[in-house]
Amino acid sequence: MADHPDAPAPDTGRVEPSGRQGDVNPPPGAASLGAHSVIYLLGTALQGLGVLLVLPFATRLLGEVEYGKVATALVVVQMVGTVAAAGLPQVILREYHRGEDGPTAGRALAGTMVGLAVALAVLGVALGGVLSATGRVDFRQWCLVVVASAALTTVVAGQSLSRARLRPFHFLALAIVSTVVAHLSGLLAAQGDRSSRTYLTAYAAALVVAAVLALVVGRPLPPTAARQRVRAGVRLAAPLLPQAVAMLGLLMGDVLLANRLLGDAAAGSYQVALQIGNIPFVLAVALFNGWSPLVLSRPLADRWAWARRSGTALLTVVVVGAGLVAGVSYWVSFVLAGEGFDVGAIGGTAALLTFVAVLYMLYQGSSLAVLDSERTGWLAAGALAGLAVMAALAVLLASDLSLDGVALAKVAGYLTLTAVTVAVGRRELRWPVEAWLAVAVAVVATVLSFHYLSGVLAVVLLLVGGAIIAPRVLRTLRG
Repeated sequence: MADHPDAPAPDTGRVEPSGRQGDVNPPPGAASLGAHSVIYLLGTALQGLGVLLVLPFATRLLGEVEYGKVATALVVVQMVGTVAAAGLPQVILREYHRGEDGPTAGRALAGTMVGLAVALAVLGVALGGVLSATGRVDFRQWCLVVVASAALTTVVAGQSLSRARLRPFHFLALAIVSTVVAHLSGLLAAQGDRSSRTYLTAYAAALVVAAVLALVVGRPLPPTAARQRVRAGVRLAAPLLPQAVAMLGLLMGDVLLANRLLGDAAAGSYQVALQIGNIPFVLAVALFNGWSPLVLSRPLADRWAWARRSGTALLTVVVVGAGLVAGVSYWVSFVLAGEGFDVGAIGGTAALLTFVAVLYMLYQGSSLAVLDSERTGWLAAGALAGLAVMAALAVLLASDLSLDGVALAKVAGYLTLTAVTVAVGRRELRWPVEAWLAVAVAVVATVLSFHYLSGVLAVVLLLVGGAIIAPRVLRTLRG
């Protein structure tokens, strides 16, 4: 029974200040942080880099306009899928490790997500039929977005359970199928018909397969399996719904802004820059995926002291990664973009976007403290404020600075989000001076990368500095 992934651990009897029974699952060793982070890094990097592997072929195969339509549709899929998730992934991770019935509660909350996905598909198709009858939408295109969004929600439910169970290989499998395989399916289908619709049809079909795999791997339960815990989890997740929508707006809404303010062609170019800039972002997400369940599963007595040490080490890794990508972004744009793309503009914009990963790592650490203290309303407030800042600045800057204006707006949005979250979470997780020094290094590296020659200098300095501090970072991750 002890080896079963959902078997409850012995009760410690500890009660946390919130009144709930505390962490009953024994905390994994500190060395698990390094092992889990490597696997999550592989999975999340394959998600991001898998798209990058397809990107050079997709841009050349579809061209600026058709690829711009694909990029815009993918953003909509992500946003609608996030609405359907209703902020539950974070709550699943938290509730899974609280009390003897935590695993059952986590699986029931995942089942709630799946139910929301099914409801989304039914209502979405019905609404599409009504709008199609009036000539307002293309019914087939609409259904592709709806089905892909519902499937993606189910995949996220399965991945949430994989993280909670500390099963990174399950997370890895779902990540590969839902991104790399899905995009490769779209690319192969478009070989015969070079249209955005063909690409998206194959992409949606692959996501449905990924959703089925998520159900098999995750084994979610119906919400009735833990009624009270599900109700409590939904109440906790309620503020996270607007927060999740705003977060996805920050993550991918800049592509929609580029499309709206600068046109389809510019949106395609911006998407290429975003894929480059997202390389360190993928690193930050991967490290957080391995780190966060280990933080929340530790005893409360040393939870945040350990989070300070390990979080600062991971932030340093992200800073070095972001600086290196920024320094070479100009050359990477030549590889990824086909003829007709302004590779110089793409490289500069990508360098700006790499700094988002540094801000996001700070935000992620502090958001754990805010979530664990049940102040999720502040997460929503910070995300909505950041989204408002990004949208307003994009409108003001896009006409004069083009793609760089949209990228600067995104950085400002994440800066707002991070400032709010760090301020609210500082009672539990107060970042040390070393963390802020790492952020300062990231600022300098980003500025140096604005020109491709000084970008080389940034790469050299980061490689030397990274080699010097690597032993200390490794010691910290090993505990």
